[in-house]
Amino acid sequence: MRRKTTEPIRILAHLYAMQKASRDMTGGILHYAAVHPDVQVQLYGVGTPRGSWNEFASWRPDGIIIGTSGSETIRAIAKLGCSAALFVNAEAPDSVPFRHASIYCDNRAVAEAAMKLLAGKQLHHFAFVGTRAGDEWSAERERVFRQLARSGGGTYSAFLPPSTAERHHGRELDAMTEWICALPKPCGIFAACDARAKDVLDACHNSKAAVPEQVMVLGVDDEEFICRQMEPTLSSVVPDFGKGGYLAAETLVKLISGRRRTLPRRTFGVQGVIERTSTSDPNGAGRMVSRAKEFIHAYAASDVSVDDVAKASGASLRLLQKNFKSITGTTICDALQSRRLQHVCSLLTQTTTPIGQIGELCGFGNESYLKKLFLRRFGCTMRDYRKKSSAPG
Repeated sequence: MRRKTTEPIRILAHLYAMQKASRDMTGGILHYAAVHPDVQVQLYGVGTPRGSWNEFASWRPDGIIIGTSGSETIRAIAKLGCSAALFVNAEAPDSVPFRHASIYCDNRAVAEAAMKLLAGKQLHHFAFVGTRAGDEWSAERERVFRQLARSGGGTYSAFLPPSTAERHHGRELDAMTEWICALPKPCGIFAACDARAKDVLDACHNSKAAVPEQVMVLGVDDEEFICRQMEPTLSSVVPDFGKGGYLAAETLVKLISGRRRTLPRRTFGVQGVIERTSTSDPNGAGRMVSRAKEFIHAYAASDVSVDDVAKASGASLRLLQKNFKSITGTTICDALQSRRLQHVCSLLTQTTTPIGQIGELCGFGNESYLKKLFLRRFGCTMRDYRKKSSAPG
């Protein structure tokens, strides 16, 4: 049935709430809908009241955003009546009977961010730990990381597990422990995802390899329930999942509204790297600064001062200021200010909070100062920034 142009575009999005990547991508999808009133979004999956797309048959979705493309999935999408599908980190089969496109995390950008951090620690030995055989995203990160390590003159090793059918967690952890024991030290290990990085930290504990003094460990996704609870806390590359979700919705709407059967693959990059204790330098300065940065990231929007940051880092203010500047290239005050401005931008683009209230919510006590600072930093007023973010297209 042809969709009436006066009707809203209905998008069904799969959500797996156990994964931060899925939650953040869903946030990007909802942000797209928030600034495009002609788009409606419904969520289903683990962590939502509805676990099956069959419950949305009467809603008649125009398109779906999903992370799998198996034959059963394709048949179910067709039966649901969707005219288009956007596959996340997956390619549709050749015989798909509806319009389709794909969006992927830029795995090259992920590996480059990992190498930039680890190489910046003056390391010469690098290693990679992958997921199960057949995960192309993990394989691509390994290929790029290996190329970067060797082109920089470093040594390289990889721990690549066998297929799922042959895996046994206990034996695999024992093998990883032996592998870590044999690595040259100090070494930087890049794991394909945070869950895999947890395995690395467990193996380091078993092998008595000190982290980060002998082995620095870096994951991907910033799954905070893993990263913050590990000992030591885990550093992680953060893909820009929010942007990925926005691009996914944008691409799907183009498919639904246009006549093209497919669109070129799109990618989203990296938001940054959250550095925690697992990659801090052995002399303690990095750990100190890492604690300060984590405190700033979590509490900058509160009324905290540089003295509060120093207390959280466990160092004197003078020592922290010296190490913070030398390691990050910026001052504690500038870091607090930048984090607060991030909060301001989020409230401007993702909420309808009155502009006059935003400063106080983001740790700025003086509204006039915030307005001047914002204009100097972004070249426009807060009101214009909000208008631009909500403009269609």
